Amino acid sequence: MHVATEAFERASVEELAKGVLFDGQRRCWVCLVCGRSFAEGEVFPREGRFWEAGAAARLHVREEHGPLGRWLVDLEREWGGLSEAQGKVVEGFLEGLDDGALAARLSLSRSTVRNHRFRLKERARQAKAFLALMWVLEEGRAEGDRFVEYPAHSREVDERYAVTEEEYARILRKYLGEDGALVRFPLKAKERVALLRHLVQGLEPGRRYAERELNEILSAFHADYVLLRRCLIDYGFLDRTRDGSAYWVRL
Repeated sequence: MHVATEAFERASVEELAKGVLFDGQRRCWVCLVCGRSFAEGEVFPREGRFWEAGAAARLHVREEHGPLGRWLVDLEREWGGLSEAQGKVVEGFLEGLDDGALAARLSLSRSTVRNHRFRLKERARQAKAFLALMWVLEEGRAEGDRFVEYPAHSREVDERYAVTEEEYARILRKYLGEDGALVRFPLKAKERVALLRHLVQGLEPGRRYAERELNEILSAFHADYVLLRRCLIDYGFLDRTRDGSAYWVRL
């Protein structure tokens, strides 16, 4: 399951539902599913027409990723937010089924389906309160004490990813030379993950890199570019085709 994590964290509920976010700093529209960006002011050819950036981003989401309801359901399942039974109920509602038709499909009673619908509504209310609480907590954090963001789809999100902004800056100072290259590759997984996050910031989301092109970029950072490439894949920062002919950013 792909998700452009940093953009996802900033997106409003409406933007999540539409699958696109306007990044004011980079002046571009970002696909929240794959991270592809569409620069403001550029036009994009598609289907024999030219589209401005916002429209091109929305068209990309619709054609490349399909109905966003399905994506959000799968995302909730992956993150443990929906049980298998709840996922099937939501999928039925997304198809436009009423309580009776959905009950017949899933071999449930109408009252059971209504109960699922009520519980989902309650979860939405609870989620709204929890989001407000987290906003208050984060706003109260001292500068540098907030956690840096990592890919939501990393293989195993654990204490290795619990790095504050202050720790992150300290790790970069420790392992990067004045030219920005890696002085040595750390043994500690937490420091390794932080450096991989820094490295992937130099790659363009939404762009596909040939293996040779990626190797050239990584070799400027460290001589053992094969190790870096493997770690970027293993820790969930990059994805690739099965034959390894193309790589792209998952962050």
